[in-house]
Amino acid sequence: MPKVLASCLIVASGCSSAPRGPRDAFAVETDLTDTVPTNVDEIQDVGLPGLDNVTGQSVRLRSVRLVSTSSAMRQLSVNAYSMNRVGYGGIQAQAGNLPVECPGQFVPAPVSAFSTGPHAQADWFVVISLLITQPGTYHLDEAKITYTSGGTTGWQYMYLGVTFIVRNPPKPGPRPLPPSSVCGKP
Repeated sequence: MPKVLASCLIVASGCSSAPRGPRDAFAVETDLTDTVPTNVDEIQDVGLPGLDNVTGQSVRLRSVRLVSTSSAMRQLSVNAYSMNRVGYGGIQAQAGNLPVECPGQFVPAPVSAFSTGPHAQADWFVVISLLITQPGTYHLDEAKITYTSGGTTGWQYMYLGVTFIVRNPPKPGPRPLPPSSVCGKP
């Protein structure tokens, strides 16, 4: 009889306690890889993989930040973009200042501007814009997201799988990409 009582207490306490540590609210894709050649001081954009809610409750992002970055890497912004307005479902990595170069297409919103319904895919995607100030090879493996679901704040890691190979630009310096190479479908 004491074993049954102990089992009941363990099950009851597991259900009533607040979650500790990471809890995946979104599916985590780990088979993504991309290698991007670029120049020093050119804005790079890295997208979070698709935000597929795997829970039975709505989920709202609160923050997104890169994990384990180099001191030569500066996170400039984190924005959400509507798939309907952009015309496609996201990016993995590309160059350019999206809101400046494609103002009608990439209209930035805070990551907390949308919520994803239970067992649904978000109709928004998240882009982290960054600048790399020194030549070298830089691996962006993870981003940490914080979210709210069912009145509880949680967090998880999202795999990025992007490597930047950064060189000094050819003389006379960085050249802006034409909007045709930034805007439009990847």
